[in-house]
Amino acid sequence: MKSSTMNDYLEPGFGTPTLQIPFRLRGEEGRALFYYTVNEDPGFWGFDLLGLPFDIGLARGFPVFLARTDFPTAGYRGEAGWLQLLQISSHEGEIPDIALDMDERHYPVSLSFRPSLFDAPGPNPPRNHEIWEAETYLVACPDVSRSPRLFAVLGVGWGYDLVHGVVFARPLRQLSEAHWQNRLEFLRNQCPGWGFQKSFGIR
Repeated sequence: MKSSTMNDYLEPGFGTPTLQIPFRLRGEEGRALFYYTVNEDPGFWGFDLLGLPFDIGLARGFPVFLARTDFPTAGYRGEAGWLQLLQISSHEGEIPDIALDMDERHYPVSLSFRPSLFDAPGPNPPRNHEIWEAETYLVACPDVSRSPRLFAVLGVGWGYDLVHGVVFARPLRQLSEAHWQNRLEFLRNQCPGWGFQKSFGIR
């Protein structure tokens, strides 16, 4: 098998990963690859497809984020997902970043094979001041997807501060197990019937 080089992980608009975090899941070694940049061209990132009620040019300067899994395994051993929590200054406390079709079923995450997550926040609605913080966790189910239980493998934090209309992207950083534990009460309240393991499940 050919050894991987950084060129294997080039992503359009990003280049090479900003951060790599190794992990072990179901007896296999993998890496989480995180790409992080500033939105200089909202059209390139597909903002024109979203039908937004404002000039997409206002999204310039906001961060753009991509999480990928480099996990050379087969079948159900590669099943995992990305769970993202948001804390926004204009909301009361935290809100889960969950697609509407999943939210109605109270699913906190969509599990898939070697999952990826893309996110590019913007000024919706436009405002001059905001604090926007995301915690993004790689999660998995102990029996792949047959029961409503999840454990986190690792996590990263990112986001931005909007001050007088000027965007300051927050640095991408790795999160500790303590960050996950601080979110468990919120997750259990939001997703009744689901179990969340307290410790990172690096196994």
